[in-house]
Amino acid sequence: MKNGGAATAHARWWNCGASVATNLRFLNFPDWLDIGNNKKALQEAEKVLKKSPSLQAARALKALALFRLGKGLEAQVVLDALADEKPSDDTTLQAMTISYRESQQLHKVCMLYENAVKSEPSNEELHSHLFMSYVRVGDYRSQQRAAMALYKFAPKNPYYFWAVMSIVLQAKTSEDNTKRGILLALAQRMVDNFISENKMEAEQEARLYIMILELQEKWEDILKFIESPLYSQLVPGSTAQASIPYLKKLGQWKRLNVVCKELLWDNQDRWDYYVPYFDSVFYLMKENEEDTDSSIDNTAEKCHEFICQLVESMSSGRTLRGPYLARLELWKRLAVDGDPTSLIGSGLALCVQYLRVFANKPCAVPDLRPYLGMIPQKEREENCREFLTCLGFDENSEPESADDIQRHISCLAAWRLVAAPLSSTGALELAATLRGHYMRCLQKGLVTSNITEFCAADHYGILAAHHYFYAGVEQQSSAPIVEALCLLELVLHHSPANFHAKLLLVKLYHLLGNALAADSIYQRLEVKHIQLVSLGWLHCARLAPACLASRALQLLADTRAFLKHHGKDSVEHLTYAYKYGTFEKLVELSAWAARLEACGWGAAAARDQALLAQLAGPPALLHQPSRLPALPTDNRDLNVIVNYEPPQFQDDNLKARTFDQEVSYLRLKDALVSAIALCIELADSRPVEEKKGHYEQLNTCVEAFSAAMEKCRQLYAERERISISAPFPSRIIAFVNSPVPYRELYATILRLVGELAISRTTAAHDACETVARLLPKAQLQLQDEIAVKGDPVWSMRDRLESLSNYLEFIGIITFLLGVCNELFSPASTKKSKKKTNHSPDEIKTSELLNKLNNSAQTSIAFLENILDEWPKYEVSIDEILAKLSLDDKYQSPVENKLKTGRDDMLNDVRNILKRKSKYLKSLLQ
Repeated sequence: MKNGGAATAHARWWNCGASVATNLRFLNFPDWLDIGNNKKALQEAEKVLKKSPSLQAARALKALALFRLGKGLEAQVVLDALADEKPSDDTTLQAMTISYRESQQLHKVCMLYENAVKSEPSNEELHSHLFMSYVRVGDYRSQQRAAMALYKFAPKNPYYFWAVMSIVLQAKTSEDNTKRGILLALAQRMVDNFISENKMEAEQEARLYIMILELQEKWEDILKFIESPLYSQLVPGSTAQASIPYLKKLGQWKRLNVVCKELLWDNQDRWDYYVPYFDSVFYLMKENEEDTDSSIDNTAEKCHEFICQLVESMSSGRTLRGPYLARLELWKRLAVDGDPTSLIGSGLALCVQYLRVFANKPCAVPDLRPYLGMIPQKEREENCREFLTCLGFDENSEPESADDIQRHISCLAAWRLVAAPLSSTGALELAATLRGHYMRCLQKGLVTSNITEFCAADHYGILAAHHYFYAGVEQQSSAPIVEALCLLELVLHHSPANFHAKLLLVKLYHLLGNALAADSIYQRLEVKHIQLVSLGWLHCARLAPACLASRALQLLADTRAFLKHHGKDSVEHLTYAYKYGTFEKLVELSAWAARLEACGWGAAAARDQALLAQLAGPPALLHQPSRLPALPTDNRDLNVIVNYEPPQFQDDNLKARTFDQEVSYLRLKDALVSAIALCIELADSRPVEEKKGHYEQLNTCVEAFSAAMEKCRQLYAERERISISAPFPSRIIAFVNSPVPYRELYATILRLVGELAISRTTAAHDACETVARLLPKAQLQLQDEIAVKGDPVWSMRDRLESLSNYLEFIGIITFLLGVCNELFSPASTKKSKKKTNHSPDEIKTSELLNKLNNSAQTSIAFLENILDEWPKYEVSIDEILAKLSLDDKYQSPVENKLKTGRDDMLNDVRNILKRKSKYLKSLLQ
């Protein structure tokens, strides 16, 4: 095999990952692997091996086919035999690498290429593969050695900087500050040598050098390098902008001011230049030094004059948002410590002016949001209609062109963001007006959406839905919500790409407790990859509390599969970063992988899946969960639904507070899953003495759960306000504040298993009697908790959540009664046909377990009666549909979705309860 260049070697390597056939054309069967027909590939491999049984490439491909067919053990035998032969040909190695990668045996790839390099020590391609194998396992020290060995006989810059980056990563992950300093000094010295020898060739090499200096906080050295001819040669035209962060670090505010001004003259729309410019101005204002240099803006007046010059310098017909937003930013910063009205006018006037100029752009209102909250509330509310009428519109205007519709929408949205909240009657009236605008646009052909794009007119429907929501929340009534659903379904019918409508529909269907209807829309969102995490709060987290355990299990499995495979895929992203020399991405990718590994929603998904499986999933052995991350990360996107509430309703602590609640709920669930896993450990046939360790762990776990329940009851006694853009109140609130004594029920049934496991009969009897006594009371308390109060459809979500908490308990007590049965009636006794004399304690234990079993079955029968009487969605949409009817072809799906969603959910729960009842009957002795 010829020694090719690095680029060629990498191209061949990556092509192998994408298409095995490309590198194995001399064989007949790789095509079958490429298209996923692994059975045929295996057959073809066997044919080749009959003629050439020692052919390594064919055996490697056979192993890959076996692995993909689920025959991991057979595949491993073939791979181990091949590894012992220490192959060095590219084809075999790459096929084996794929097998090891897919089976998560990445360390074996390292051994594979270590042996190959020993066989062919001067093979550049094998050395580069060896380096990449170390990248996959994160062995930075070995990376460094491999890269330097590669550079010695193939002296190319990429290999040298692979070694430098490997040293940097060692430094970043070192907890020893002395070692960290030594490693960074070594990395800097290596690059300094390259600079002195005039060998630096690429922009990414320069960026790596800056990264090394940054980690040592050598800001002056960075600035000196950026201003050198070498940097200008490697990164042409970027010296000024690259110097900005380091001028700030060094406190060179005057230079920073001048640099930013020069950049802004040529780039008037670059917000990333305005921010450091304002930082410099306000720092110089604070210093209050006399300066004769007229080019430096060290007062608010000079700053305002400069911005006005930028506005005036724009050519006619080319209006940029940057200078106009800069005036708002100046006003906002000045308003923190005083009143800037005398200098630049009122903030309200500036916002209205901005809207007047840019209302034809969908970004106009999002641009204004950060500044509207700075206007005093009284001033905002008294002058709110200026936003609505600044372009000659009012709420009843009927624009006829797409541009005018967008302007009208922008004015309406800005008006609602600054106006006083409407009463429920006012909100309904405005919603009806907005709905009328949408219907008029439909009739006049002004809805120009297609399957990939939506149009401005859609936002009439979106704004109307928001106001129906506000009215529904104030009235605690489902009627406005049903109107919103009907309108949004119509919007989505004509604009299938409108994700705003889809998100609102998911939220509003969940608000009425109909998870299946929400799921029908969620599937149209085509959520995938990281969105499974960032949007998990919106839908997946709401399925279990809506009593849709079966669907919840599917989405939780999808989420966990993504998080599991992302770790595997991200390893390949690291190798790409080395291949293309994007060293900064290596740091970003590592941080992102660490963030996902500590993902709070990922940990919650694992616990929820384990607990829901006891209720609705196929029988599966529950294992001790992986350790919770010390600091779970919040990866939720809570800005995905746009909110039109005024600034006084914006809750700055919402994200932190709700995440704290979710983490507390996660810890409760973690304790519960851990305790159940320990119960399973205690159910084996070991002698009692050997079980005492697990028994103590179980008691510790139960005590921690009980203490946490009590603490959470004190912390989370208040209900959260419902917002259209925020998550529904955390499940922990309903769980810990429920009148049903879940703390006692869970703690006692778990202790029952522990006492039975170590033959503490009296304690087991007490626990058994306690649970049997608590269950009838719990039924009455649940009945009171889910009793219909007010609008039955409005309260459906809360009542389903209360019901779901009890259903989860039924799933767990049923499972634990099965564990008790295993402990009390070992398999050997069951198989014996001879009658055995039981002691009085054993007889009493059997009686008490049967009594508890009957109590559990009574609870199931009680739940079945509740389901039979569960309220229907008594909604009349005929009048609503009359307002929306355009032709006979469109039929609103809302009524049918609500009805079938309820019926299917109830049927699913009934089937689950039947299975539980059947299982409990099988345990009776």
